[in-house]
Amino acid sequence: MAEKKNATVIAIGNQKGGVGKTSNTLHIAAGLGELKYKVLVIDLDANRGSTRALRLGKDWAGTFEVLLGTEEDPMNVIVTEEDDGVTLPQNVHVLPARRDLETFDKEFRNAKGKFQNAVDCLERPLALLRPEYDFILLDTAPNTMTPTVAAYRSADWFLLVSEATQLSLEGLGDALKDIDEANQNRETKLKLLGVVMCKVAERTRTASTYMQKIQAMFARADYGAFDTVITRAIAIEDAQGLGKTLFQTEPGHKVTALYRQLLKEILKRLKAAEAQPEMKVAANG
Repeated sequence: MAEKKNATVIAIGNQKGGVGKTSNTLHIAAGLGELKYKVLVIDLDANRGSTRALRLGKDWAGTFEVLLGTEEDPMNVIVTEEDDGVTLPQNVHVLPARRDLETFDKEFRNAKGKFQNAVDCLERPLALLRPEYDFILLDTAPNTMTPTVAAYRSADWFLLVSEATQLSLEGLGDALKDIDEANQNRETKLKLLGVVMCKVAERTRTASTYMQKIQAMFARADYGAFDTVITRAIAIEDAQGLGKTLFQTEPGHKVTALYRQLLKEILKRLKAAEAQPEMKVAANG
């Protein structure tokens, strides 16, 4: 019998789209998989970011059915490396999304008592899935639709992704406000794991300036920006064109090495948090 696990659930996002959220989700998942952790990516975006990036097609049943409660066992619709025509990163599984997520709120109203509150729709699926995985990564949408709020209410940690732009920085602030609202009715508070700065043109003055802004924004939180900065690379786009990550296409690439370095920081913070259960999420302003 396989050993039962208790997955750490991390929601990943920013309230601005196009900042590299999905790419970072999949590369973090692939990096964890390389370290022999068993990882599940749950695509909660109606735009199907992770699903499209991995070339899983348009008609896969997944998060819509699981959140609505019409699929009682989430394991039935999880995509694994054993599925025909699928090439996933090592030790990574995916719960894919369809555009149906756009209609979730309407369909929920017709679900007739599957659960009391729509924003609690992730609680039961995660309770069933936690024993099967080491990590569950929630790829959230850049909006406050129900699946996104459900992620904030159900995850253990939140990891923010940002570019070195003012709009991306403002998206961080919007996401923090949403987290605060979600935390108001939670016994166990959602904790900030950190901020990943990505798509950076090496260590420029602009990048350093925005790193300082992020550190100032999160000065009252336990964790702010990670030291590792993910630089821009055409190789990432080339890998995405093949439905893969750099861990599969170019494991020796310098950006792949940066993700390995980032993973060390993430795991170090998680380990430290085990000895310090009361974490602060607060940010300035």
